[in-house]
Order: sequence, then structure tokens, then C-alpha cells
Amino acid sequence: MQMTAGTLSEYLVATNKVAQGHATSPPQLMHMVDEMDAFFHREFFSKPLEIAPIAAVLAMNAYTALLGAVREALSGHVVLVFPVARAALESACYALLVSEHEVNADVWLNRNLSIGDLKACRKLFTVENAIKILKPIQPEMAEYVRGLHEASIDYGAHPNPLGIMSHFGPTGLQGDDEFGYSLTGVQGHDSWHVNRELLVCVETGQAVAFLIAASIPGHPLLNERLKDFDDWMATKNQMAESLNGAALEYTGPMYSYVRPPHP
Repeated sequence: MQMTAGTLSEYLVATNKVAQGHATSPPQLMHMVDEMDAFFHREFFSKPLEIAPIAAVLAMNAYTALLGAVREALSGHVVLVFPVARAALESACYALLVSEHEVNADVWLNRNLSIGDLKACRKLFTVENAIKILKPIQPEMAEYVRGLHEASIDYGAHPNPLGIMSHFGPTGLQGDDEFGYSLTGVQGHDSWHVNRELLVCVETGQAVAFLIAASIPGHPLLNERLKDFDDWMATKNQMAESLNGAALEYTGPMYSYVRPPHP
């Protein structure tokens, strides 16, 4: 079997070209990402909040990782959206765990001091432990976080079939007795994959926003203004169905059910 691949220089040229094209002419679902960013700034970055310092650091890290996932989508190297989105989700889960008990911040900070500290940190800081805290607050969101975390692993946070084979396909005969296949590393401007991965960013962002709000005692987004969050989710659901071209019957993250159009 003969393998060939583009060079680093060619990759950088390709991703820069796609990103520049999106800067000039935004992809179909970019407005959803802009609305998500406005939501974060309105709810978390425009006024003082009663949030523990380490929880705040983890929340900010979740937000910046989310921006990184958007950047990967806009570059066309869409498979990298998933490991970065997973990191954003996990950081928000850690923020919730730190907010639950003051001593948890020390467990996180001391992670690399000894083998015992490392084991204690690994045991405490898991997505599943954050889900346990979320369940009494809103069971649906607890399952949504679990679904997003599992889907991110399936679609690219780990090198699993769904994350690789969806970019793999035949190119036809190569000579008399060989057949060619290609693995696409960079998707094109405003392509279906770019838009689907922007949906991934928004769905992850909604979970991150809920987790951050849950890390702040009495945050109005989880109380008197919960409808604002529900309305944001409903708007996203409508756009996902528009991208899919049909209504969706789903549990968990919608992006797992959105299918590319038939040729």
C-alpha cells in the first residue's frame, strides 16, 4: 500500500485559506456562534459574580477552550473540534466540582505534588461526579452533559471510527489494478462539516454555560431566568433541524443525529 500526504506548509496554507474565507464570508451557522458568545458575555463577563477563585479560573478556561473549538471549525480541520470541545466541557465540570466544596480546589491545585495527590485528583475530578451534582438541579442537563462527553469521544476526541471514517472515501482507480482512497484533513469553506462542527461548538457551549451558572450560588439563569436558557436551546434546535433538512428525533446532543445531505 502506498500512502501520500500533503506537507506542513500545504496544510497551513489550506487552513489559513479556509479561515480567511470564513472571515470574509461567514459560514451558514456562524450567527449561532456569535449568539453563544454574546450569551456568555451577558451572563458571566459583564458584572461581578459570587464564584470561587479556582472555579472562576476553570470557567474561564472552559470558555477559551470553546473559542479554540470554534477556531478549529473555521480553519476547516474540523475533526480537532472534538478534543477541544471535550476539554471545554471537562473544565466547566471541574468548575462545578470546585464550587461544591472549598477543599476541592486544593485537591485540584495539588494534583502533581505526589502520586497520592494525583490519584485523589483523578478520583474526584471526573465528568461523572459533576453529573451527580447536576442531577438534582436539572436531570435533563445532567444527561445532556453525559451525552456530549461520550459523543465527543466517538467523533474525534479519541481516534474512533466515527471521527475518522466520515472523512474517508474512494477516489477511484489508480492505474490498472489499484484503487485509491483519501482521508480529508481540511474541509472547505462553508461546507456541511464546518457547519455541523459549529453546531457541536454551540451545543457544547450551552452545556458549559449551564455548568458555569450552576457553579455560581443563586445565578438567575438557573432560577428566575431559566426560560432564557430554554429559549436559547429551542433556537439552536430549530437551526439543527434546518441543517439536517428534516425534523429530528433525538436524545442527547442533536449533532449526533444530523446527517449530511445525499449527493
